[in-house]
Amino acid sequence: MSRITKTVAIVGAEHPESLQAWEFLRDDPSIGFLLIGNKTEIIAKAESLKITLEGATFLDTKDEIETCLLASQMASEGTIQVIMKGAVHTADFLRAILHKDFGLLPSDALLSHVAQLNLPWYHKPLLLTDAAVSILPDIDKKVQIISNAITVAHAMGIEQPKVALVCPVETVNPRIISTTDASQLVFLQKNTAIFENAVVEGPFGLDVAISKHSAQVKRIEGQVPGDADILVFGNLDAANATYKAFLSVPNVISAGIVVGAKIPIVLTSRSDSMSVRVASLKLALEVTG
Repeated sequence: MSRITKTVAIVGAEHPESLQAWEFLRDDPSIGFLLIGNKTEIIAKAESLKITLEGATFLDTKDEIETCLLASQMASEGTIQVIMKGAVHTADFLRAILHKDFGLLPSDALLSHVAQLNLPWYHKPLLLTDAAVSILPDIDKKVQIISNAITVAHAMGIEQPKVALVCPVETVNPRIISTTDASQLVFLQKNTAIFENAVVEGPFGLDVAISKHSAQVKRIEGQVPGDADILVFGNLDAANATYKAFLSVPNVISAGIVVGAKIPIVLTSRSDSMSVRVASLKLALEVTG
């Protein structure tokens, strides 16, 4: 009897790194895979990579738009639990996920990117958001971004994640929007517990968020300094630059997913390796419960 409990759709499976990720995980009996795309091209690409497709399940499609729409339809029907982007355009991929007919994005939800980092010098896995989706989020969007990241942290087994609101300085400056937003978010948490089972503090510089020594030198107190589980940045510029700076350091292991929809989305960069895709898939599978 099959023990498959979760099914992953690779959307545009005629993609080298996606096929390599499938090959790496295909022997896990709890995970099923659906390879969606041009079957002839998928087989040709697999042969060029010396990947055997024995036992693979295909959904043969005519073009990228049909590929993306079929994946979203199946997600809405509960047939698949994780969507992973392969060789399709990001715009077509996201447009299908956001298609109102499928209802994958609740009316009050927001898509946001959550990256997981294992840094050689840090004592535990670290989440970072939002380095890929939200450009200049306002307070309301930041609430949703933080909520999404907390959901991921809880799925990882972190019962009460410590959230650091990362800013250029540790004091509130009316001319630096990230600091005034941080102050309001901390106020909301203290007075309304808007974020369930989480500690939210800031504004903090990045050094204070992940270094107890820096926090002590600067005399910054709290539960979060030097022990953050989640780094939240004020805008895409800051988050993306920090994320890529971390990735440039040797031996850093990363994963990234888009959350906020009814199922997690693996939306990796074209330059991401097979190992990043595998780690991202594993994180997405954790989030599905």
